[in-house]
Amino acid sequence: MKPWIWHLPMLPALFLMLVACQSSRQESPASEITVIEGATIIDGVADTPIEDAILVIEGETIRSLARRGTFQPPANARTVNATGKTIMPGMINLHGHVGRTEGMDSLTENFTLERVQRDANVYLYYGVTHVLSLGHDLESIADFLAAQQAGRTSGARVYTAGLGFGAKGGWPNNPYVHRPTTPEEAHALARKELGKHPQVIKIWVDDREGQAPKLPPEIYGPIIEEARKAGVHVAVHAYNLEEVKDLIRRGVTFLAHSILDKEVDEEFLTLAKEKGVLVVPTLSAHDVNLAYADGAPFLDDPGLALLFPASVLEILGSQEYQGTLARDPQMDTWHRYYATAVRNTVKIAAAGIPIALGTDSGLVRRFPGLWEHREMELLVQAGLTPMQAIQAATINGAKFLGLDHDYGTLSPGKVADFLVLDADPLSDITNSRKIDSVWMNGKAVDRAAFTSGPPAPLKSAPANPARRGGGT
Repeated sequence: MKPWIWHLPMLPALFLMLVACQSSRQESPASEITVIEGATIIDGVADTPIEDAILVIEGETIRSLARRGTFQPPANARTVNATGKTIMPGMINLHGHVGRTEGMDSLTENFTLERVQRDANVYLYYGVTHVLSLGHDLESIADFLAAQQAGRTSGARVYTAGLGFGAKGGWPNNPYVHRPTTPEEAHALARKELGKHPQVIKIWVDDREGQAPKLPPEIYGPIIEEARKAGVHVAVHAYNLEEVKDLIRRGVTFLAHSILDKEVDEEFLTLAKEKGVLVVPTLSAHDVNLAYADGAPFLDDPGLALLFPASVLEILGSQEYQGTLARDPQMDTWHRYYATAVRNTVKIAAAGIPIALGTDSGLVRRFPGLWEHREMELLVQAGLTPMQAIQAATINGAKFLGLDHDYGTLSPGKVADFLVLDADPLSDITNSRKIDSVWMNGKAVDRAAFTSGPPAPLKSAPANPARRGGGT
């Protein structure tokens, strides 16, 4: 199998049609032109940023960008002074969840069109322009995706893995997944799910340290086989090194979490490179209990109080809640697992295996949008450079989804999706949270509209909905 960055021809026909539609659109001659000048631009391609730059946007598309003084911007343009700011591409999250959580609960009845819309808005508030909802999406996700394609939604572009596959009586302990018990049933359910044209298929191979049944090879093998025949990536939730090796040999190309039981070895690194595997470490998911037990300093982020219930923030910030976690007898195990995840992330990156951003956000305690910025912070703490963390959060995800022709970097011809920051994330990756504005499809997003009360109703969106992405 060729490396993951060349897998686009294998994607489902519907998704290929969407990408072709995105790529073929021509801007209207009357498109508004905007010039943003004076910022430092991290384009996601070069190893160094462009200082004192000019970014020219025509309609939804980047027309040109370069250092100021190297070309004359259009005289009829609207000009935005961004001196002292830093611009980076919109972020892409390959492991999130939408429509799951209300307050401190994740329940089946929570999954509604309105909550999916709410979560898409919250992601975009923080500059996440694309999110792959990984494996818990009920049938109603199709309504949101149809509205998204018709240009009647706001928020981040949502992609779906539909319903994933787990062991009967096993993890995850909710009704959001298929649970085949025979190879024949696994084949049939996989074909049924693939008929909905998900971006990936997800499987859970996790026995919760022997506390739950595990999806066995005779069940996950047929699922992987059907996905490969359909040209669809398989994402796996698995923590055991030897199991992950078997899964890769069978055709899994997307590790949705870190390996936690031991450090990856040369056999794993060789397999992953040969098979074109993408790794999404989700350090922010593996760190979640440790972070809250340590005082959860991220709870002072100003966006949280605008976007989430005060009661939730009060519970999570309480000494009682944090102290209970700090005294949990599993604390040593959590520390050991996280340390292993960090070492494996460093070894995988050093081996040249692509890493992309994913967080498991959208579940209780894991705030959509903010969690993606925390993930970049933890990647840098692990040993990646800030530029590597930004590329994991942008171009690497775009390549995996086959969207890199239009998204993931800032360059002429691509869609103008980006964050304008008040400080430089290359000097301190936490500066990615200091958001001045978020731009999507060449327009500044009205972030304030996402903070005012209940979820916004589905509404008209800018022209050219096909460029907004998504699929059913």
